[in-house]
Amino acid sequence: MHTDEYEISLGRELNHHQHVVRKIRTDLEKRRLRYQMDYREAVKAAAERHLTISSKELAAWQEDVEALPQWEQRLEEYRQTLSMMRISASRFEVD
Repeated sequence: MHTDEYEISLGRELNHHQHVVRKIRTDLEKRRLRYQMDYREAVKAAAERHLTISSKELAAWQEDVEALPQWEQRLEEYRQTLSMMRISASRFEVD
């Protein structure tokens, strides 16, 4: 069953997930540029005391690294669901 309300809700979720994914990617890129290394390199450098970084900043970086794939997966699921819903609705309208 397709209703406009479902499509609107899915569209909102899709937009929210797109925003979150963009923000996480931007934050990761800012850190990569700031420290001139990726997360794994930063952890190693911090452990060897070659990088001065707060534990709070390192924890936030780790959180973003771990969260990004999950948000990307959910984003793709919303894209697919919304696409299938739109295909289903167009078939219903044609029949």
